Amino acid sequence: MGISRLFVYGTLLKGESNHERFCGDALTIEPAVTTGLLYHLPYGFPAMFDTLAGQVFGEVMTFTDIKRTLERLDMLEGYRPNGDSHYIRISKPVTILKEGRTTTAWVYVYPESRLEEIRRVGVAVPDGQWSNFVSRRDVVTA
Repeated sequence: MGISRLFVYGTLLKGESNHERFCGDALTIEPAVTTGLLYHLPYGFPAMFDTLAGQVFGEVMTFTDIKRTLERLDMLEGYRPNGDSHYIRISKPVTILKEGRTTTAWVYVYPESRLEEIRRVGVAVPDGQWSNFVSRRDVVTA
């Protein structure tokens, strides 16, 4: 498989709703950043688009068995390598913030063909930090 890391930026982040179930067995979790555009969707989760514009902040994780982890996440994210996918899984350079070191990780992103649709229904997350965006919205709307 080659790539042994996963970059997450939404509900799989430590402390978020899907972390324990799908990433609770992570060996390491390190703050990281990559390029991309991030949107908060009305369904309660984010969509990231792979582009050189913008930054998306999240975490890079390692696992004992990355293949098994990806199989579970492929189901969650609706990724089908040979068919229509909700998210697609790509390999992408990410920078581990503490070390300033760039590595390659798997990332689930929205297909580029859905960008215009998401711009209509989603809300841009300009600073690329979904968890902060969601917590600020909760404060503002409460």
